[in-house]
Amino acid sequence: AVIASYLISIPGILFIGGLLLSWVCWRFFLEIREQQAEDDEAGVGLEEDDNGSGKSLWSALVTITIADVSMSIDNVFAVAAIAREDTSLLVFGLSLAIVFMAFFATIIMKVMTKYPWLCWAGLVFLVYLSFELLLDGWPSFKLLIGLGGI
Repeated sequence: AVIASYLISIPGILFIGGLLLSWVCWRFFLEIREQQAEDDEAGVGLEEDDNGSGKSLWSALVTITIADVSMSIDNVFAVAAIAREDTSLLVFGLSLAIVFMAFFATIIMKVMTKYPWLCWAGLVFLVYLSFELLLDGWPSFKLLIGLGGI
């Protein structure tokens, strides 16, 4: 988290983080749509797909773990967008995110499967954060790329 606090001070990094978070939002949007199409086609949810072997749950946990690891930098940017200059809030937010993902991944997966609208609510929040990062990071990014007069 201290490293993340340092990274935020690099000129243009908030804008780049906003771009990365926008890309994650797009992937998340496609994933939600794909899951809805599969659920509509099959007529079942993930929790009903389990045939007693625990295969679906295990598969979902592996997917969540891989997604969390691959998007950890985006988590840093999302928390940074909320924390701004407050290092203690940044440390707290990142620590809380790690604890939540470690202990509540299964519960989160089940709740989001049962209530798909939560995925959409989360996506809206992430889109909002990405716009905040893009807007806040643009002034330092345009100076970095030589568009200072624009």
